[in-house]
Amino acid sequence: MAKRGYTRDTIRGGASEWDVSRPFLSYLRLLGRLLAHPVAFFEVLPRVSDPRAPALFLAFSGVPAAVLWLLFQGPYPALVALLAPLPLSLVLAAVFHLGTWGGRYGYVVTWRTAAYPLGLFSPLAAVPGVRWVVGVCVVAVLIPVGLAVVRELPARRTLPVGAALAAGLLAAFFAGGG
Repeated sequence: MAKRGYTRDTIRGGASEWDVSRPFLSYLRLLGRLLAHPVAFFEVLPRVSDPRAPALFLAFSGVPAAVLWLLFQGPYPALVALLAPLPLSLVLAAVFHLGTWGGRYGYVVTWRTAAYPLGLFSPLAAVPGVRWVVGVCVVAVLIPVGLAVVRELPARRTLPVGAALAAGLLAAFFAGGG
């Protein structure tokens, strides 16, 4: 018998998780919920160490990102956009986890929390001008708010880590000339 929030088509999780039976609808639903009500999204995010749902979300986010990069920049950036979100999410989560050491849950839950905003950012990274604004918003606000909710940390512990990463992102923007 399935627990509340679980179905046989949902990969281990609640209402906020990836639904493999309807990938396009699930993708749009997750993005909409993350954009409209980020705190509510993170409140119902399951605190489990199952990496399948966020990994599939990142892979699925890489497809529209690759198409957009192919249109704007060519095939090599498109290949990077398809393959980079998962390793980038692991590194980003490691930095956030070390910066917010001592939260309630471990690294995998930190990674799950960072993976969904990064999946939101992936397709938007292909659009010139938008990538830096959205990147700073995701790193400085969305992920720290998610970590404060999911790992039950005060915002004063998560926001400085996000601000430092956003400052690094802006430094890369200004060093690269835009």
